[in-house]
Amino acid sequence: MPIPDDQFAVLNAVYLRKMVTDAAIVVITGLSEPAVAAHIAALGERGLVVDVGGGNHMLEQPAGVRAAIEAYDDRYAGLRTDPEVEGWYQRFESLNGQFLTAISGWQTSGQDAGALDKLLRLVDRQIKALTAFATTVPRYQRYADRLSTALDEVEAGRTEFVTSLSVDSVHNVWFELHEDILTLLGRPRDVAEAAQS
Repeated sequence: MPIPDDQFAVLNAVYLRKMVTDAAIVVITGLSEPAVAAHIAALGERGLVVDVGGGNHMLEQPAGVRAAIEAYDDRYAGLRTDPEVEGWYQRFESLNGQFLTAISGWQTSGQDAGALDKLLRLVDRQIKALTAFATTVPRYQRYADRLSTALDEVEAGRTEFVTSLSVDSVHNVWFELHEDILTLLGRPRDVAEAAQS
């Protein structure tokens, strides 16, 4: 049975985060708390998501991962041969390399202001690229919005929004985006590929 768009958004949040709370899914998807709770319950009934305690959810193995990959296949198989999408991905990977270098430089510099400025300029470029790509994959606008929010927090002096794992930081959003793009293109990381077999 096909997975409706909002339910896919919730399933995908669990797939990308590996372990996630309802509150984090609200931030990731932009859906309301009651909607997220209802989708989690529905996915649980289908044997795709499991409550692991402490308000955390994970994908049921291997069914949940397989369902997430199949949902990507259903939605995006037609984009995988589109040269414009491949070109966008190649530009992303180029920017990704610069981002990884910049974030490492900021961390090793003792959080130098110049290194941070370089990093934030790269994030701003990614936001613009995502907004343009959202005409092809509309849900990618959510990544642009989340990066913009994290950027605002960093510019307000809350540097935990650069790399912290406990907030919706630039690093967390970027990492999820990278995983999302790879799966959209049918190139999920090894863990996802192993779960399909």
